[in-house]
Amino acid sequence: MNIFPTILAKTTTGGTIEIIVLLLVAGIIAWFAAYFYYRSVYMKRINTLETENEGLVRKADGLQAANNELNDRIRQLEQELGEKK
Repeated sequence: MNIFPTILAKTTTGGTIEIIVLLLVAGIIAWFAAYFYYRSVYMKRINTLETENEGLVRKADGLQAANNELNDRIRQLEQELGEKK
């Protein structure tokens, strides 16, 4: 049972395979660490931007409603002006 790891350790191919496997594991660990770090950093920024976006959408809706009211008032005044002529 211990023969295979011993043979792998004595050959250059075994050393190369071991280095490649260790590098892959280190890369995977680094990727997960970076993912969770940046997720925590950018989640705060994303939440702030989403909150700001909601406020801007509400403001745009209010402005659109005011614009519609003014357009209705213009139509009404134009009709009154047309009736007087």
